[in-house]
Amino acid sequence: MNRMITILRQPAWSIALVAAWLTVFANRTFFTEALQAHDGSGSVQPLFLLSTGLLLWAVLNLVLQWLSWGPLTRPLLSLLLIVSALTAHFVDHFGVRIDADMMRNVLETDVRETLDLLSLSLLGSLLLIAGPPLLWLWWRPLGTMAWWRRQRQRVLASLASVLVILAVAASSYADYASLFRNHRELRHVMVPQNALGGLRKALSHQAIGPVIVQPYGEDAHRVFTTGARRPRLLVMVLGETARAESFSLNGNPRPVTPELAKRAIINFPQISSCGTATAVSVPCLFSGMTRDDYDPDLAARREGLLDILQRAGLAVSWVENSSGCKGVCDRVERVDIPAAIRTRWCTDDGCLDELLVDMLADQLRRKPARDRVIVLHQQGSHGPAYGHRYPPAFRRFTPTCDTSELSQCSPEAVRNSYENTIAYTDHVLARLTDLLAGPAGAGYDSSFLYVSDHGESTGEHGLYLHGAPYVLAPSQQTHVPMVMWLSPGFRAAAPVASWCLSAVKDQTWSHDNVFHTVLGLAGVKTRAYMPSLDIGAQCRQPSVG
Repeated sequence: MNRMITILRQPAWSIALVAAWLTVFANRTFFTEALQAHDGSGSVQPLFLLSTGLLLWAVLNLVLQWLSWGPLTRPLLSLLLIVSALTAHFVDHFGVRIDADMMRNVLETDVRETLDLLSLSLLGSLLLIAGPPLLWLWWRPLGTMAWWRRQRQRVLASLASVLVILAVAASSYADYASLFRNHRELRHVMVPQNALGGLRKALSHQAIGPVIVQPYGEDAHRVFTTGARRPRLLVMVLGETARAESFSLNGNPRPVTPELAKRAIINFPQISSCGTATAVSVPCLFSGMTRDDYDPDLAARREGLLDILQRAGLAVSWVENSSGCKGVCDRVERVDIPAAIRTRWCTDDGCLDELLVDMLADQLRRKPARDRVIVLHQQGSHGPAYGHRYPPAFRRFTPTCDTSELSQCSPEAVRNSYENTIAYTDHVLARLTDLLAGPAGAGYDSSFLYVSDHGESTGEHGLYLHGAPYVLAPSQQTHVPMVMWLSPGFRAAAPVASWCLSAVKDQTWSHDNVFHTVLGLAGVKTRAYMPSLDIGAQCRQPSVG
């Protein structure tokens, strides 16, 4: 027995055992979906399960044998086990699909969002999936051997993997070629290959060293109407994780957005997002690129919408109540939140979005009137801790899910909690429009645009949260709300025909249109501006500059 343990504690054997453990215990969703894809019934097929498991083990073992060297072997395998346990937890419990966009979102997640994801079930996944092999790796040192013997062992272990791969391919090549060609989504639930592949692609887009930002829209200038005018103010609210189907304005029979319904807003019911995660949608939305042409590398090294507005002479400010601007506000004013406002709206669980109303009032009061753009970034409906996103008075739909472990709640409770966050967003947006329409906004010709960065799944199709690969994402994650409000002074000065906007609002639009629509609302012209993508272009009378 001791001799067997000694053999198994040799590096090559320990690596092979870790690969086998992860194949079996971290891939529940993969095997379930692979069975369903193989014959459509999802019934257990022992030979298929065995050959698939051997194939996954062989590929993982082959890679790990050549990544693990000397004293780095145990730390590397330990990190892989922890990452795999976390990945398996979110794949199994939330239906999350892991790709480069999701890994980019993970890399940019802040501490508060990370804390929201902590739960007993997450701890359980770590203990069950990563615990036993971690104990095996660390309870005593791995066996040592001469360098040449270790390389021989590495080669033999790799050869065993290659033989398994060839054997499976020879016996079932047609089945697997068809399976993975026709069901590419399976690679997003294959642990840990999904996380490793996604991380590699995400890091390949990360800039190394200082980023030299390319100018964009260098010819930007403002276009004014003739006659007297007040300063022009555009308030842009960047929503977080709000989906269109939950808005009563878009047909939800529940009274989720009653306050906006009473305001003279223009609702756009057919807006699709650029991505399904903030790390993609926000840079894309401000980049001037369409979703089809979006290049994250170019977006990271080129000026965007806010730079162009600032170059044209507008004062541009960004107010943050979420997880950061993803680089789009790096060269404009970022407004610090005063302690008095934080005290009113913030707790250890985060800051409520009515903070943004106070911040806008503070900006209007403190600074002299001039042409301005103010971007307010919401906390919005970011999950899974939906209960932290609204005050008790907005617990309108019950029962609610008051835990981050959404799988422990009924679908009804999850949806109720989520739509309570939307009801609170409705209240915040209504207060913002009232502020602009009241005495505080009297010095401006104001316009207001709200659009969410992406949507959210609350159990539909077995999916929760967001971040699914776009080609596979359900409408809950890609169909987002957008509303516009124009003050009478703005409509007269721009001028924009409200009846015309009402006539085009039901057309199919997307994040592709936001960049150009904002330039149009702000009265900025540049070669980067495309009138064909400006929703309001056909409704705006010619101006003179």
